[in-house]
Amino acid sequence: MLKARFYRVDGHQFIWMATLIFLIFLPVSSSYVLADDEREEYFIDEPVFGGKSRIIEAGRDNKDLIVLVHGLGDRAADTWAETIPLLAEHYHVLTFDLPGFGQSTKSNQLYSPDNYVAFIQYVVRQSGHENFLLVGHSMGGNIALRYTATYPDKVKRLMLVDTAGVLHRITFANNLTHVGLKFLPKMKSPQGDGLRSIADALLGELARRHNIIEPGEKMILNEPGLREKLLGGNPSTIAAYAMSMTDFSGILSSIKTPTLILWGENDEVTPLRTARVLATNLQNSGLVIIGGAGHMPMFEKPQEYNWWLMKFITGTETEFNQILEQQKYKIDTQQPISSKRIASCKNNSQTLFRGDYRLITIENCRGVEIESARIQSLTIRNSQVTLNNCFIKSPGKAVLAVNSDIQMNGCTVAGQPAIEFKKTPMDIAGSWLYSNGAALKNTDSPPTEKIPHPGPIPGFKENDTTLMFSVSHLNSKYYNKKLHGPVIFLPEQAW
Repeated sequence: MLKARFYRVDGHQFIWMATLIFLIFLPVSSSYVLADDEREEYFIDEPVFGGKSRIIEAGRDNKDLIVLVHGLGDRAADTWAETIPLLAEHYHVLTFDLPGFGQSTKSNQLYSPDNYVAFIQYVVRQSGHENFLLVGHSMGGNIALRYTATYPDKVKRLMLVDTAGVLHRITFANNLTHVGLKFLPKMKSPQGDGLRSIADALLGELARRHNIIEPGEKMILNEPGLREKLLGGNPSTIAAYAMSMTDFSGILSSIKTPTLILWGENDEVTPLRTARVLATNLQNSGLVIIGGAGHMPMFEKPQEYNWWLMKFITGTETEFNQILEQQKYKIDTQQPISSKRIASCKNNSQTLFRGDYRLITIENCRGVEIESARIQSLTIRNSQVTLNNCFIKSPGKAVLAVNSDIQMNGCTVAGQPAIEFKKTPMDIAGSWLYSNGAALKNTDSPPTEKIPHPGPIPGFKENDTTLMFSVSHLNSKYYNKKLHGPVIFLPEQAW
């Protein structure tokens, strides 16, 4: 059987990941310096974390407000160095070093997205503005998304740039592990326990090592003594841990705020699949992929980034909604699939399917991608397949998967069952599964004898199959639930 994408990570990979995180999230320096009369910098006493926070403002004479939120380990003056003067020509620009970062107070506090939302609300209220435009990068995108869900009437437009913390942390950690392997030859020696604890937070290894389940992890975050003992009281570690535990599965589809999603095509920190998940689940969004850019498109491709930034801030609401419609990513799931086209892949690799099909059959193929497709029936055997932005609907079995490795991003699957699988671990993100009967059906046969599995999940047996979910939903005869995390399917089990 093909190896799943999301299984265990060994200790050496943790070290590589910790170093990688350190390198990627280092503040980005810039030679651009604003003149003193173009920008105001000051400190405030903020009540959420009980410390001092560095505030940066520019263009205060402008009528409308735009708020910028930086990412993990960054400073506002670095992330937004080129952006602030550009926006200040049109907007009152407000940004800050998030508590725990930059020149703001660093202490042992709960640096969670929800607490950062409360901090932003306090700062914006002091500015005297009721409504504003909101931009967030990386962890700042996570916070901006959370703020928009909490205060939907406050945010007129939202821009998310390479947002982190949307996929489940096991899925996210697996991605970083592969990045770590790729970058290993370029790396220096490990950077110490502080960096390792950040990697631990993202991977959830701390919980496994200490036999702590999720409620226990929440207790760690909420208790200062436990934060100090297990997380070192380090703001970056705490913020990474708290962000990794966020769950947007009940939130994304309810956000109606017009949203522009910008993503670096080569981002290896927050993979492009996250952008696809956001673009297929946010109700009113457009997706722009910036070619040749990684996690910091504002520095790596500034001309293209700034062009889209201007599109974000200028024009009427009608004009902006037209831009989002032009950049719309989500495929039509309302119209019936009437195509008679039949396609197949057999003993091949790197095959792409796009458009409408009555039937696709894939057998003994690697690197298959199904992109923006509408399909009546899909069969996958002994293959490795990625599905992005797909609509699969059948009066009978919609998807049959046997002895394969499948990743699914932003798809809607409806059938009787929606997915029938055997010896096929799947990594499913931002997807919706529907059935009048069983939406998921494992047809693997029970083993003749039980063989204990050495993995980290109690009760796991050799013939069980683990499906990994991120911000997904299942609606069947048996369940109507959000799915965010690993689910073990026993042989002959159906959901």
